[in-house]
Amino acid sequence: MSNARVTLQELVENGHLNTVPDDFLVSEEDRVKLEDGSCSLELPVIDMAGIEGERRGLVVQQIRSACKEWGFFQVKDHGVPLSLMKKMQQELRQFFDLSYEEKSKIRAKTVGDSLPDEGYSDRMSHKEGRSSNWSDKLRLYTLPVSGRRYELWPTHPPSFRETVEAYAEETDKLMRRILELISDSLELETSHLNDYFSGKYQQVYQVNYYPSCPQPDVTMGLRKHSDNNVLTLVLQDGNPGLQVRKDGQWITVKPVEGWFVVNVADQIELLSNGRYRSVEHRVFVSSKPRISLATFHAPTNDTVVGPIPELLGPKERPRYKACLFSEFKESFYYAGWAKALTGKGHLDHLLVV
Repeated sequence: MSNARVTLQELVENGHLNTVPDDFLVSEEDRVKLEDGSCSLELPVIDMAGIEGERRGLVVQQIRSACKEWGFFQVKDHGVPLSLMKKMQQELRQFFDLSYEEKSKIRAKTVGDSLPDEGYSDRMSHKEGRSSNWSDKLRLYTLPVSGRRYELWPTHPPSFRETVEAYAEETDKLMRRILELISDSLELETSHLNDYFSGKYQQVYQVNYYPSCPQPDVTMGLRKHSDNNVLTLVLQDGNPGLQVRKDGQWITVKPVEGWFVVNVADQIELLSNGRYRSVEHRVFVSSKPRISLATFHAPTNDTVVGPIPELLGPKERPRYKACLFSEFKESFYYAGWAKALTGKGHLDHLLVV
């Protein structure tokens, strides 16, 4: 028998996996129930066409409502070319269709209990002392340009680097426009949130590949959590999987071609002093493979994050303590990924009691 390395994706695609391995089993509590996602509620959809004109006031109101009530929304007519979105998805599929030997040329290294660093990682390659998510990953640092490590970027397909660079530029412009709208919705100066980071930010690109699953009801693609960054922009393929928690119910986000899902993450909750809340979300798997691209907009590690003074009224005090973003991430990984990624417990230590 060959000793060649075999991944979860290859086992599934070669028909060698009929049950979910023990390492991927999740508790009854964490499993997706039949009734989950059946709620008729749908994420708010915001049309960004004409936001520099007469429609801006309406869009700002919609942003305010979505950030308060949902912590998630979808955007259309956002300015990112549909052709680029399709090309990005196509080339990601081509990358994950490569052999393990080819993908492992940019293999990520895991340090301690933290998330894998930049590059490709599969869940069968490391033991975490807990059940693994049913997914493989490709993680790249795309902005600032000076932080790119091209030696960890795929070289197949050959146009991948060019496509990622174009996609990074377009999504960065979109996220900055959304932050301007969020600033307006908080009655701050339009440039406030972008200025807050003084041009110091990072864009991280994470692709989650979820292989088809023989027993979708006993595992998860990604367990419930909130994101630790500022905003997340999600590009889904045509297969549903993302669920958002709303009023105790799990809402399945229906993929629509040409739309992005926008996730209001933990830093917006901190900066707004809780006016806007980050929200738990998760990913279920199915008999169909799925690819999702999450683009994270985050502060640099030396950025101080905490409630914005201009948002505090005369008798209002900060609900959260300020800290360095590096410290926030450390608590996130310790309370979440290193233990058993779940919920928003990593925010508790910042609450002012």
